[in-house]
Amino acid sequence: MERLTTLIRLLLGTVYLVNGVNWFFKIITPYPSISDFMEYMPPPDIVGALIDQGILFHLAKAIEVVTGLALLSNRFVPLGLVVSMTVTVPVFITDVFKPEWRLRAFLMGSGSLVMNVYLLLAYYDYYRSMLAFRSVASADPATAHGAEGDVVADVVGYIVRPIMRILGPLATIMGVVMVAWLAVMIVQYALHPQAIYEVRHLVPRPSIR
Repeated sequence: MERLTTLIRLLLGTVYLVNGVNWFFKIITPYPSISDFMEYMPPPDIVGALIDQGILFHLAKAIEVVTGLALLSNRFVPLGLVVSMTVTVPVFITDVFKPEWRLRAFLMGSGSLVMNVYLLLAYYDYYRSMLAFRSVASADPATAHGAEGDVVADVVGYIVRPIMRILGPLATIMGVVMVAWLAVMIVQYALHPQAIYEVRHLVPRPSIR
């Protein structure tokens, strides 16, 4: 399970990093990048609304880049997994429940969620204190106080242990397929660079005079 967890951590880190980098530097045609919307309007969907808003999509992609680097380098992993859920959950909702069903979107959205949830369970020991039934505030954050999750954390641990046995292999399979699919799209772009408006119908921005 430890080796499986390491593999899933590297797979999710790769997925996050590739998706985040693509926003700032175009490497995959079907995925949106900053350069795609210099002369064209964003698509009329929730992703387009986030892009049109400005900072939100930049922030989401920055989180993917930082989280991807954290997972790949095995640094600040418990923190990175929590922060990444702010992006993973909206991506899951957007990709899986969009009106037009697409296999790639479904796989990327659900696969990221499965891997993220599995890793949160794998690093559960770092979150035990968050399940403390009663807690006491500290006036000195620089001093460790040894907070624990008490019996609630133990019960949750027993519950999630069998779930991890199921999620582990599933997350590995989905992660391998996702990374392989991303690699294929990167190679396709390297051989035949295209902007997203060449494969999707986007409206040109009105000229300003």
